[in-house]
Amino acid sequence: MIDIILITQSDSVDYKQYSRLPLERIELYRDLVFPRMVHFKNAFHSHLDLINHFKSGIFFNQAEYPQRRNLLNIWNLPGLSGIHLANYLSNYGIKAAVINNIDSEWDIFCALYEKNTTPPLVGISTTFYLSYTEIRRLSQKLHNFAPEMEIVLGGAFVNEQAMNNGIGKFENSMRKNKISYVLHAFNSEKDLKDLLLGRASGNLDQVNNLAYLEGKDFADCSFKATAMQWHPPVLETPPFWDKIETPFVNRTIPMRTSSGCPFCCAFCSYPKVAKGFHTMSCEELEKNIQAVLRGSNVNKIIFIDDTINVPVPRFKELCKMFAKYDFDWFSFLRVQFVDQEIAQLMKESGCKAVYLGIESASDTVLKNMNKKATVSQYRRGIELLSRNGIKSMAAFIIGFPGETEATVQENVEFIETTGLDFYTLKEFYYMSHTPIHQRREEYGLSGMGNKWRHDTMDSNTAYQFKIEMFKGIKNSVFIDPDTSLWYLAYLYDQGFSINAITEIQTAINDITIDQIDGVYRDDTPSFKRLAKLLQ
Repeated sequence: MIDIILITQSDSVDYKQYSRLPLERIELYRDLVFPRMVHFKNAFHSHLDLINHFKSGIFFNQAEYPQRRNLLNIWNLPGLSGIHLANYLSNYGIKAAVINNIDSEWDIFCALYEKNTTPPLVGISTTFYLSYTEIRRLSQKLHNFAPEMEIVLGGAFVNEQAMNNGIGKFENSMRKNKISYVLHAFNSEKDLKDLLLGRASGNLDQVNNLAYLEGKDFADCSFKATAMQWHPPVLETPPFWDKIETPFVNRTIPMRTSSGCPFCCAFCSYPKVAKGFHTMSCEELEKNIQAVLRGSNVNKIIFIDDTINVPVPRFKELCKMFAKYDFDWFSFLRVQFVDQEIAQLMKESGCKAVYLGIESASDTVLKNMNKKATVSQYRRGIELLSRNGIKSMAAFIIGFPGETEATVQENVEFIETTGLDFYTLKEFYYMSHTPIHQRREEYGLSGMGNKWRHDTMDSNTAYQFKIEMFKGIKNSVFIDPDTSLWYLAYLYDQGFSINAITEIQTAINDITIDQIDGVYRDDTPSFKRLAKLLQ
């Protein structure tokens, strides 16, 4: 019997919706599709789905569910939340099943749900959602299958909604989308455990951070909310990884060694939301790694920590521990703290590639961002990684307050000359709960989200600079920022070498440049080169 089925990911970009838009009016929605998509065979597709076509002769949404699990889709890469929760809940005798990507595993979900005489609770993680659109799609699909189904939401999106809009605002969306429960805490593991136990006993009063509808009629039932309470992150769970059923895992699995961040970048809300920086002991982490590697095909790990290499002595200890085992690893990294000893330890412990939150190659903008780093430190760290054979991907934010055409050119020169293997570009996204909001008058900053302006730039200009950079940079390979390190790790998991990924992505980028310039033929030299690479 299963107590809860956890749906942790879904294919949340609706490419069909973009494909319905008239191509002759591309100027009205260009910023929504380029450079993250490619137009091919009269429709827009993700980069991975373009690879599917030339490698397997079929697009993801054309395939039946069993075949989808063998096609390329970024959400087929295992996410951490479901595995982590199943591990945590098992310590309390609660049985959880994990659906990693509902759009690949719908048939598995249906079989799991139907085999239980008592319908299990269904959990949806909202970590990767920016609106209720995907929640609405999944809820409709789930209730069409089982009208009596009870659904609980958790994760980053509902946490953000609670902080910005208040708990009472959940009522209308819960009724409209037929959601029974919302757990809105930042760290909600304990609350989910208490909800499952309280649901079984019929008492929800002791479940903290819960909004719920009491009754079966979503239009007429009572809306209730329980007390709010902060929970520290659950890092040191029993090492039961090898006892959890994870058929969606190929050779790569995500793990984390810490939660939160010790820095306070002006564009980021994570340190405030996470309330500090919390680490897992090296000894406990080693037990979990042993469980992951025991009796499985896993030989690659993505460490999802925001800041794995701080404090430096702990990171050295981690690398020495990693070196005792035979696995490759990827991570996010603060490259300003890399020296020759650390780069050598990373190489010897199996590090293949890292994601660097460079954000800007202008010391002026870095100071405005409160990055606590300099361009010269970045250059030194990247050179040491390259010398030790570790691939690097650097992320850049275009348009942060203080950005000018001159600072954008500093970014271009940095990318072209430092030996970065891959880079991503994303416009500044303005959020009211980030530190920069407190300084908005200083920079003349107005607007919100992806539409803003300040004294030196606006969001439209930032997008134009991003496209110019994408078209002009030749010595590094652009990767979509929404998939970034996951894209590299996933293709590597699927058997592509880093060199092959570089060649394939270069061809896809060339196709995209053709289309930005108005060439939408399916037989261009770039398409032919991609087809040849994948045949």
